[in-house]
Amino acid sequence: MATRPIGRAAWRGALIVPSIVKATAIANNEVAFLAWRTDPGIIPGCLGFNIVREHLDAQDRVVEERPLAAYVAFKGQSNPGWQAQNTTVWPIQKFNWRDLTLRRRRNAEEMRAEDERVRYRIRAVGAWRDGLEEVQTVPESHWDAATHAVVPHTYQGQPIKLGYLTEAAHTNIVDATRRRGPFISTFTNGILSSQFLVRNLADKHGRIPPGLLEQRLRDPADMLRRYLAGDVLTTIAEFLGRAGGRFHAALYELEDVQLVDLLVAHHDRIDLILSDAGDRDIKDPVDRKKVIRTDYDTRNQPARATLRALANAPGTGFTLQDRLFNGSGHIGHNKFVIWSDDAGTPQAVLTGSTNWTWSGVCGQSNNCIVIEDPGVAQAFRDYWQRLHDHPLPVPASTSAANPGADQGDALKTADRVPVSGTLAGGAQFESWFSPNMPGKQQPPAKKIVHPPAAPPDMERLFSLMRRAQDIILFAVFLPSAGGGNSIISQAIDLGFADSGLNVVGAISDPLAWGYQPSGTDASGRPLVPASPFILQQGGVNVVRATALTDRDIGRALGNFVNKEILSAGKAIIHDKILVIDPLDPENCVVAFGSHNMGYKASYSNDENLVIIRGHAALAQAYAAHVLDVFDHYRFRAAEAEKTAEMKRAGQAASASHSDGFLDTSDAWQQTTNRRLTDYFAR
Repeated sequence: MATRPIGRAAWRGALIVPSIVKATAIANNEVAFLAWRTDPGIIPGCLGFNIVREHLDAQDRVVEERPLAAYVAFKGQSNPGWQAQNTTVWPIQKFNWRDLTLRRRRNAEEMRAEDERVRYRIRAVGAWRDGLEEVQTVPESHWDAATHAVVPHTYQGQPIKLGYLTEAAHTNIVDATRRRGPFISTFTNGILSSQFLVRNLADKHGRIPPGLLEQRLRDPADMLRRYLAGDVLTTIAEFLGRAGGRFHAALYELEDVQLVDLLVAHHDRIDLILSDAGDRDIKDPVDRKKVIRTDYDTRNQPARATLRALANAPGTGFTLQDRLFNGSGHIGHNKFVIWSDDAGTPQAVLTGSTNWTWSGVCGQSNNCIVIEDPGVAQAFRDYWQRLHDHPLPVPASTSAANPGADQGDALKTADRVPVSGTLAGGAQFESWFSPNMPGKQQPPAKKIVHPPAAPPDMERLFSLMRRAQDIILFAVFLPSAGGGNSIISQAIDLGFADSGLNVVGAISDPLAWGYQPSGTDASGRPLVPASPFILQQGGVNVVRATALTDRDIGRALGNFVNKEILSAGKAIIHDKILVIDPLDPENCVVAFGSHNMGYKASYSNDENLVIIRGHAALAQAYAAHVLDVFDHYRFRAAEAEKTAEMKRAGQAASASHSDGFLDTSDAWQQTTNRRLTDYFAR
């Protein structure tokens, strides 16, 4: 059927013909986010939407198409193996969706080529009847690593034959690319889908040997590792592989074998400041309750030893400066590398949230970005020099506490003013560095009548958030205990105060928001430590990711310990991302770096924070990543809450996961939240 232009619903006699009046897509190099509006708002008989990705050539001709994956069955059906079907079988009962296989293939362990050019075709569907064009079912399968065979996907229950209710509407064309102006932006896939991991780890009996996941994620040659890392490893390797010039790096955690090998391969052109990471108590071999000493650098020790030998070798061009805080309450949290050309002029910097560990590059949700701009690069180079010129006291060993380790007020004062400028294309940048507050400790978050004045970098973020017109998005790990004095509390307060503002966020650590510690309530009854999964009120929609294991949501996935799967990455969401009004070409904001976006980072840690204003393509790439992480954990959180309710009611929660819950009527449209759609498909 020919596609008509998207517009208002047409009248046919006395009946209105429903249509999709606006469809929009945004994308980064991994996923796309789609939103669409319909006229009328409620389509009679609609059971959801069929969505097809169209791959285009340079002349915008369709060269391949694929319906998007879908996992949730209709009521009366069941998907016990949690195997993907697609929207020809289970349509989308929402007005926005994510394309998770824009680069990742569903039936093979390989990635599609970078810079795919795509758009999406969307049509409303209902139960087939005479007069409707029938939806042709497209079968799904996956590659089974244990049997080395393609496995067709099945489900239980009577199929529902579907027919199209509207003509097709197309989104705008998007590019699945890392390159957006002066930026190369990349995102890890991380451990989001435990079902995907089971298929790649389990043997033919469904068993996963202990430690296998970590073993595979540590192996540079493993396809699963490369799949979860996305383009991050490629981006780091390309950056360090630049011809000529010199690199200046400041790293917090350095454990990943592939990344250490890259440093070794290019060591003659590298000056590295390496902090301590990974403290562990060493127990008495006889009395296991007695702690002999604490080793403050268990994670970095092997890499430090390798690199120290290079630095001490005769004639080497490599330098290594230890920056050991060793239990002082501070950390050297940076993860950046600057490249200067042969004339010594800084030209580009690589930064983001990704620690140089196996869990950082493929076990967590992270971002890594290259900024090709001399102004930004010079700001980082100057900051690196300030760190270098203010060395910490040198402890006797990595097991010796270094209580006097503090960055000093001279460094903190120098960090209080950002470097700002204009990028190619007109966008504005601000580069902030930490610590930028004098004194050794941050003020307490609680038990004070008047909260302390915000550090200058946090006040700048708060100021930009207060100017938000439509939406604030964030993905963070642990800005602060309880979320106070951070972008979490600020965003939620702004959303509660303005019912028209959308606030969408994903948080990793349970301590970061709404945490109830152990203790007793007013009646003396014991309290179980807990944190709510979801905060939803008006336009505020925040989800907590930690502990949303398959056990929490009543899901059985074979004979394995799921805790190992989801704890392998430690901080599930390790991003530090803030996005404001990504569709506004002039006023959009995206902020990223190592800074956790809470007061503690500004007071205590070596950190960097970059704020970009007026670059819509970059803001939308980061927004797509936040929405991907948020939507995944929002779904799991809803399942977890449903499971908890069933347990409280004495019902068996284990059956709740695979049973279908897609509505078999059109009533779902009346309760669906359309706030994101109203913004992105306005």
